[in-house]
Amino acid sequence: MIRNWKKNTIYISIMQVSLLLVNFFLITIISREYGAEVYGEYASSKSISVLIGTAAVMSLALVVTKVLAQKNENSKLMFQNAYSLIIRNLIIAFIILIPLTLLLNRDLPMTVLFLVGFVFNEMIHVALAYYQAKGDFVTSSKQIIIRTMIYGFGAWIIVMQGFSIISLVIFQVMTLFIFFVVAHFSIPKKDIELNSNIDVKNNLQDSGKKMVLTTFSSALISELDIVLLGIFYSGSVLGVLAWARRILEIIFQLFAASLDILFPELSKAESKNEIKSIRSKLIIVFYGSFIIPITFFLFRDFGNTIFVTLLGEEFEMVSEYTYQILFCIPLMVWSRINIIFSRALNFELNLTKTIIFGAVLSYVTYFVMHSIGRNPAVLSIIISQVLIAGLTTYSFRRSYG
Repeated sequence: MIRNWKKNTIYISIMQVSLLLVNFFLITIISREYGAEVYGEYASSKSISVLIGTAAVMSLALVVTKVLAQKNENSKLMFQNAYSLIIRNLIIAFIILIPLTLLLNRDLPMTVLFLVGFVFNEMIHVALAYYQAKGDFVTSSKQIIIRTMIYGFGAWIIVMQGFSIISLVIFQVMTLFIFFVVAHFSIPKKDIELNSNIDVKNNLQDSGKKMVLTTFSSALISELDIVLLGIFYSGSVLGVLAWARRILEIIFQLFAASLDILFPELSKAESKNEIKSIRSKLIIVFYGSFIIPITFFLFRDFGNTIFVTLLGEEFEMVSEYTYQILFCIPLMVWSRINIIFSRALNFELNLTKTIIFGAVLSYVTYFVMHSIGRNPAVLSIIISQVLIAGLTTYSFRRSYG
């Protein structure tokens, strides 16, 4: 496990660094070229589609990974049936997304496109589950790195040529579709059967209903703040706040993605002592993640100069917002650890109930702070993550002991 852990972690880290750099580059050029108001709409619309999309795809990539890791006799049938379930659920998601988007006064075409892209991305990971179930995160990381580079370069061309923000989102969707095709056809033909099977499909759906609970919980932790910011703020203020919150998310994913290799191992763990041993070692990751906010705090003045140079005077407050909310990173890392453990050990329902309760408390927090607070948005984000980290820890301990 240790040797594989090190090798996989190296490639996953390279993949996440590329994602970090390209995403940072992307939100920077969008913000600078289109302005804070357009970026605020872009970020809010994307967050809504991620939450709806997460429920729609039912975490089938993770379900397929788990089934393949356990060497199920129907392993070859997983891919075809997972794809068809995801497409079916996409139609249902449209029925929910359209009125919700109109209710929250978000851009409908952009939100719909983001949802389609999210679905293609899940289908990519269903295909890449073939490798991840074998403990091979190297192959999947290589494909994602190439996709990320192509997307970043293409996005730069689109923005610099003066095309609309919708054109950029369409390019994203097309890129994800193409790489789904690449990921699927990278699976050896001998290990895949393109036959629809009602029993396999039902089993996938039943497992997905459980698995999606914790995936949706993760999405809530990642996207809830931007959705709530979109409810209470608008215009350029929303763009500046969303930019700072997205930086938090980008850096958080650098830590969180390497934690995902825990899932196949935890799924095969047989003893309580083994689980506790793995969990105790992860405390180092939690404490290590404090390095990021502390470093940014020490160099916040220099950071402000860089942000204003990159984004323009409209984003003057980004540095101040960012150095404060980056202290949420350790909280988000620990919440992700709790989610992964609960998912692998079948405590999804209890954890999801807890996080949904935390989401409700977060909405109340935003409402109260927006009404009476000083610097309400930043404090709302921090308090929200404190609540969720505490609640997920309590839920895991209560479920597992």
